[in-house]
Amino acid sequence: ALMIKSEGAGSVIITGVKSGCYLCMDMKGNIFGSHYFSEEDCLFNHRTLENGYDVYQSSKHHFLVSLGRVKQVFFPGMNPPPYSQFLSRRNEIPLFRFNTPEPHRHTRSVDTDPADPHQILVPQRKISAFGSQLQQQADFSHIPREPMRINQNDVVNPDDPHAMMDARRYASPRFYITR
Repeated sequence: ALMIKSEGAGSVIITGVKSGCYLCMDMKGNIFGSHYFSEEDCLFNHRTLENGYDVYQSSKHHFLVSLGRVKQVFFPGMNPPPYSQFLSRRNEIPLFRFNTPEPHRHTRSVDTDPADPHQILVPQRKISAFGSQLQQQADFSHIPREPMRINQNDVVNPDDPHAMMDARRYASPRFYITR
């Protein structure tokens, strides 16, 4: 699923709900996914055509988002290719089920080490043999945490932990047989 979020008057940001990637466009009109938000490449102008379809145009490169191979610049009054026209759908999934992070705007924290911008490397501190578990946990308090993405396949209903009542999930009863 894609989530379209309004960024300003007529401008939108398109993200993949599960991947967390931003839909972006390069200078040749090719679309790609990026984990980092770039206002130049990932911001689109949204327009509704007279026929009720929506088109999304790159703010910088002026190409239309298209699922076909034809890359075309949009001008008012023109008839865009069919693979560039999209129908809007009303959201049927409650927003609390989406756990999406805010866009990264290529900003760095003052505390971020330039050699490790994603904070993959954790500094090793020596703890005495008498060090407690509480002291060890306190050593990681300086590391900023991002919200975890929740995989909906891992969510367990406490009233139905084996999803026996959810008929849509697995059609075959053989799935529930354990060996």
